[in-house]
Amino acid sequence: MQWSKLKKRVEENFADSIKNRVEIFTTAYRRQDDISRSWMVIDGKQEVSFTDCDSWRNLGAYFHELTPTVCLKHKKIEESERQHNRLFEPGEFSSLDFKIMAFESLNLSAQDCLSSPHPVLRSLGVLHRKTGKSKVKAMRDDAHPLVAFLAEFRWRAESRGNAS
Repeated sequence: MQWSKLKKRVEENFADSIKNRVEIFTTAYRRQDDISRSWMVIDGKQEVSFTDCDSWRNLGAYFHELTPTVCLKHKKIEESERQHNRLFEPGEFSSLDFKIMAFESLNLSAQDCLSSPHPVLRSLGVLHRKTGKSKVKAMRDDAHPLVAFLAEFRWRAESRGNAS
């Protein structure tokens, strides 16, 4: 599936409270052996950036161990190895991981995304329009900081929408 179509379909699944506030992007650097980068912009600020280069350089593989592929994978980052106040560790997820999980999210229910062991898929599940407020609230305590951050963002957006 072309990226433009995948982007459109994933963003169409975002909750109304965050539509047009969250965008996903990707690019490939053709002159650098097709290394790619994917990122998420929230309220005009780039909050998330996954690069293939960081994954290879920092962890020795392009794919996270939970990404469904037969290619070389790296181990997940343990909680004890995480830096304080980071949404994810550099190289923890590659652009390839992000694109695969974005595609996977289209084939799963919001609930299946939320119950996935893969943090990128849970993150997309938190943003999904069919994820209810009580589940979003519970996901603010997710073990992975990226999921917790996006759940908090969505929770605040939902709360702000109900206040008006």
